[in-house]
Parts: sequence; C-alpha cells; structure tokens
Amino acid sequence: MTEGPTRNFHTHGASLASRAPHISMIDLTTDAAAFLRKAAHLATEHLKTLDDRSRPVTQTLSPAELHKKLGLKLPEAGRELDSLLKDVSNVLKYSVRTGHPRFMNQLFGGYDPAAILGDWIAAVINTSMYTYEAAPVATLMEQILIGRMTRMVGFESGEGTFAPGGSVSNLMAVLAARQRAVPSARQTGLRGDEKLVMFVSAEGHYSLDRAAVVGGLGLDAVVKVEVDEVGRMRPDALERAMQAEVDAGRRPFLVGCTSGSTVPGAFDPLDQIGPIAKRHGAWFHVDASYGGSVLFSDEHRDLMRGVDQADSVSWNPHKMMGVPLTCSAILLREPGRLSGTFGMHAEYLFHDDPEEDPTCCDLGDMTLQCGRRVDALKLWLSWQAMGDQGFGQRVDSMFGLARDLADEIKSRKGFELTREPMGANVCFRYLPPALRNEEGKSRLEHQTRITLAVRSQMLRDGRFMVNFAMLDGAQVFRPALTNPHTTLEDLTLMLDEIERCAIELE
Repeated sequence: MTEGPTRNFHTHGASLASRAPHISMIDLTTDAAAFLRKAAHLATEHLKTLDDRSRPVTQTLSPAELHKKLGLKLPEAGRELDSLLKDVSNVLKYSVRTGHPRFMNQLFGGYDPAAILGDWIAAVINTSMYTYEAAPVATLMEQILIGRMTRMVGFESGEGTFAPGGSVSNLMAVLAARQRAVPSARQTGLRGDEKLVMFVSAEGHYSLDRAAVVGGLGLDAVVKVEVDEVGRMRPDALERAMQAEVDAGRRPFLVGCTSGSTVPGAFDPLDQIGPIAKRHGAWFHVDASYGGSVLFSDEHRDLMRGVDQADSVSWNPHKMMGVPLTCSAILLREPGRLSGTFGMHAEYLFHDDPEEDPTCCDLGDMTLQCGRRVDALKLWLSWQAMGDQGFGQRVDSMFGLARDLADEIKSRKGFELTREPMGANVCFRYLPPALRNEEGKSRLEHQTRITLAVRSQMLRDGRFMVNFAMLDGAQVFRPALTNPHTTLEDLTLMLDEIERCAIELE
C-alpha cells in the first residue's frame, strides 16, 4: 500500500532536481569563495582610494545617462558569478564617495573597517533579531550595547532596541508616549475627545511630525516651539505654548527636544526643558540621533546636561560615530514600555520552555519590526576597535574642525557665518563684491540665489559635495563635518571654490 506513493514521490523529486537551474548548485568551497575574495578585493581597492583628493566626490549624471552607462536590466536566465563583478565595479565607480574627506553633504561620512566587517558578517550569518534561539550571539551583544548606551544617557535600569534609523526611533518614542497617555489606545484606538498635543522644536527633525501622522494624532497635534539665536528650543516659549494648550482644553503628552539639530546642529537646553515637560505630565523625548555621541567626549558632553531626565532618547551611531548605515537605537528609561507598546507575543516565534527559558533574552516584542537585521555586530566591532576614548577623540576632532572653519569664515570678506556652531555643522553664506552693499530682503534673495547657483556648479565639478538648507530667511551652505580625515586645508579650499564659482557666475 505504501510502496507506490513512495516510489512516485521520489520520481517526482528527481524530476524537480533535474530541472533545477545550474546556478543553484554553486560549490561553496570553490566558486563562491573565489567570487567573494575577488569582491572583497574590489571593495578594499575602493576604500583605499577614498582619501585620494584628486578623485571626485561625485559624478553628476542624469538618470537617463546613468541608466545608459550601467545597462540596467533584469535577466531571464541567471548569470555566472564572476560576471557580476563588473556590476559591482560599476556600482563603486558611479556611486557618491561618501567616505571622501570632501563629502560633507549629510550627517554621516568616512568609513570604519571594523564596522564594515560587522556589516559583512551580518549578511553572512543572515539571521533575524527576534529570538535568542535564532540569534544567540547577536542578542547578547545587543543587550550589552543597549545596556551601556542607556547607562551613558543616565538610565540605570533602562531598556532599548536597535531600529532602522532615527526616524523610526523617534516614531517608537511617540507611540510609547501615546500608549502611556492613553493605555486603552492599544486595544480600542484613539477617541476624538483625547485631544493629545505634542511640542517639538521649530527646527527639529520632520520625523516627529510624521510620527504624529502615523500615530493617528495628525499634524494639528504638533506645536512648534520657538528657538533662540543659535537654534536651541526656548524654555520660556515652551512653557507658554504648553500652558496655552492646556487652557484651550488640550492635553500635552510629549515634548520632543533635539541634541544636534539637522541644519545648525544645535543642542536644546535639556536641563531646563525636562522639568517643564514633567510639570505638565508630558513624556520627555530627546532626539539625539546626531548629537548623542557627545556623551563620549569629556569636553562636549555637557551639551546634553539633563538628558538623564528624559523618558526616551534616539541615538544614531551611524552618524557621528562613523558606523555604516543603518545603526540607530531607541533607549527608554522605564523597562517594559517597549513590549507594552509593540509586543504581540507571536506564538510561532516565542516558544516558552518550562525546563529552560531562553525567551528571557528574546527581543522581538520590543520593536515595530519582525524581521530585523543584526545591526549590533557592526557597532560591537567598531566599539572594540575604537573604545570610549577613540569615539571621544573623534567627536572632539570634528567639533574643533567646525570651530576652525567658523573662524576662517569670519576672517574672509563676503562670507557670513549664519549661526555660531554648537557642534559639527557650520552654516554660512557668501556674496561676491558687487552684491555686498545690498541689505534686507534684497540681500537675502541674492544670498539664496548665489548659494543655489554655486552649489549646483560645485556638484557638477564633483570635487566637493556640500549641502544647503533654508535658515534665517535665506539658503545657506551647510557642511556637516563627520569624517575624521577631513582637514582644515580641505575646508579652506572649499571656501576658495565657493568664492571662485560665485565671482564667475556674476
């Protein structure tokens, strides 16, 4: 009775095997190993060239031009592994060289060999961070890292998890705050009469606005608080704004501060804002995605004085610490808040064992995600290589370089420092001689026009990549100094280039 079906099953299995594509039968000891060695050589050679200032930071190509050069298409039949190395070479050739010392466009830059190794090994082990069972080593590493980071911000018995970027970390903080304010929201959702309102810096990151949208609160629930002359949230303005909302019958549930704002790099006065938030019963969140790493610096950690009063903190090691994207943590003061907000205890993942319970280490119920990459490994290896002292020196070096650039700007005619820098961002404008007598609105309009035109020309030239942003009524240049290989000579040449382009354009 059983012989026939068994014979038929094996026959069918053999038929499937005979039709399997050859590419699935790679010999891991030869083909794949040789391929990965060649790929590693390409990557290593690319890294070796990043400090070569004769090479461009970027090549400005239109989407159509780049598409033509790359010949992008998806094949019907698989290709030999070695043929993919040409694709890899093109990716390296035409991508922006974010490790170049003259890349100052975003809040990340440089490269860290130890962390790159961690990113690569994370792909090799290819596991997910939801259970200890699936990721035993990475789980223990993440717990140690989170424990250290929570203690650094002043949470002696806090909790946390890694998230895919500061925006998601901020979202998780807003959702946890909403859950504390309205415990029934988890089951029944928000009602129209809740009237929750949150307060954020006028120059805070847009992700907090988006978190209000995703959290069902709406943009009308976000109150923007005035900043001072360097971009710090004003405590007096916060107090007035919160009291006005209370008087209008709305309920403050969160105050979102910033340590290292996106454009000017400002640090809000946490020690003054924390008590105001607590007095109104609001969750106190600090978006330290950019600036959290000042906690390694003896010289600059005072910029975050008062962070120990926070209920939650976002911190991105992929920014000032130089770890590859993405590496972001959300840290909470009170254990249990994350699982109380996000936990669903999926039975197929979390198997309670009465004999031995490794689920005490399971992390999956503490996050928005199910599948979650091992981001802890690259930070672990980077921390092993750098140590606290190395990270502190990195922060001090970048802050010092920003101060030197600000002084150089002040010494040059036509250049105008927009804000005194608190961190590693420097915001400034330039006007050529013919326009320097302009005042008021006309001056701002010319500054915006010159900034945009010069930046476009510099991008086409490719030798520098420097971003711009609107600040105090006009567009400004905003180099973010996050690469320890950037020098003052690089920055003075950047200023020379801006001046040359502006005069030529006029």
